[in-house]
Amino acid sequence: MSKQATMQIRVDEELKQEADQLFEALGMSLSEAVRLFVAQAVNERRLPFTPHTSKSEGGTSAFGKLKHYGNPQLTGDERTAWLKEQSEKSNRSRHRTLPEKDRVVTIVDETVLLRYLLDDEPRPSAKARRLIASGCAQAYPEVVARTVRILDEDYRVPRSLIGTVIELLADDVSLQDGTAIRLAARLYAGNRLPFTACLTVSRNVLTGHHVESFNRQLSGNLS
Repeated sequence: MSKQATMQIRVDEELKQEADQLFEALGMSLSEAVRLFVAQAVNERRLPFTPHTSKSEGGTSAFGKLKHYGNPQLTGDERTAWLKEQSEKSNRSRHRTLPEKDRVVTIVDETVLLRYLLDDEPRPSAKARRLIASGCAQAYPEVVARTVRILDEDYRVPRSLIGTVIELLADDVSLQDGTAIRLAARLYAGNRLPFTACLTVSRNVLTGHHVESFNRQLSGNLS
């Protein structure tokens, strides 16, 4: 008989109450539901469902978050003040976006994303902000990967900060394969893998599909 282990997790009290009611209606307890989830995930070697992330496309929560790195002449205190100001603006603002049927999609590349994040060139940065605030901007994984590489190699932005900002960017811009990009951003912040490799790992986690690679560092992160 296998040994039993105890898991402890913390969730919002209201969320727990709603979960208790839901699983009671399904004929099981919350604990049984958690055990079922874990067992199914281990059995399939992936998440047993496709996660969907809610997005506020058209927001500007990531705008200028890396301004200090685009304007290195700023002092540390000025950078701190800027980030605080941007955070307060994000918390206060509520952006209205066009209905989905009225949007005209505009594909953007890394030059737009960089000006948006760095806010280092007044006119291009302002244009990037207007475009993304409209909710019409769409970017692809390869564009995000190039953006990450430039921020790392050219602007020397710390990996942990890049990961945080890319997740914020996913709230503002419609990203193809957005769920994988979000997970890749978290992975990138915590290890030394290139962002493209983090994307491979995230897709492995999300789909459970086998990945073959001769990159030993990458292979060590695959399930």
